[in-house]
Amino acid sequence: MATKRMVEQRLRELIKRLKQADDQVHSSLAETLPESRIIQIVIPDLEATYWTEMSGGVMGRLHSGPPAGAHIRIRCTSDHLVEMVDGKRSLFSSYLSGQLKVEASFTDLLRLRKLA
Repeated sequence: MATKRMVEQRLRELIKRLKQADDQVHSSLAETLPESRIIQIVIPDLEATYWTEMSGGVMGRLHSGPPAGAHIRIRCTSDHLVEMVDGKRSLFSSYLSGQLKVEASFTDLLRLRKLA
């Protein structure tokens, strides 16, 4: 099982990679999710919750603990999250297999579908 430290490190790495992506990636994400969204990540095997805000196609700082309100909730195990960020598992196949669960409004789910 991955540790909280490993999970936090991978989430920060993911946020950093997204910030360093080219303008086309940011534009595509901003078009897909035009309004600012709070994204909550729940790691049940570590009893840990993190969140960040996505705005303009870029994720903000990583916060520990539950947010006051979340628009998009993602749930997966620590090992699965680490493997996805490391590129050993695909986001799409993880979702289809039920290893990654996403809760969001119907509108946000339709928008997120464009990213798959």
